[in-house]
Amino acid sequence: MEAGGIVNYGTDLDDLDFAAVARAGGIVGVHADRAGELDDALREAFAHDGPAVVDARTAGQELSLPPNLTYRVKGFSLFATRAVLSGEGDELLEPARTNLRELPLLH
Repeated sequence: MEAGGIVNYGTDLDDLDFAAVARAGGIVGVHADRAGELDDALREAFAHDGPAVVDARTAGQELSLPPNLTYRVKGFSLFATRAVLSGEGDELLEPARTNLRELPLLH
């Protein structure tokens, strides 16, 4: 939503264990808490003959990477402006910390 310039509203999720929810419903559920675990989690899910849920954890404030960086910067700028104007400027701190490492000038 942020990359598209939309201020978050009503989209917060508690730390829900989607793999456990899947298992409770009789579906295979696996976790990938770290990037190194994703290949094994996907292998396990695809090896199952039926539905499966892979609960892949990501940084909550990390922006999605659209195909065009200009769109990403433009959309986030729109989100930042809307957040500040709606009195939610503190919403910018964590996304900034999480995503500044993506800027080529900082590497």
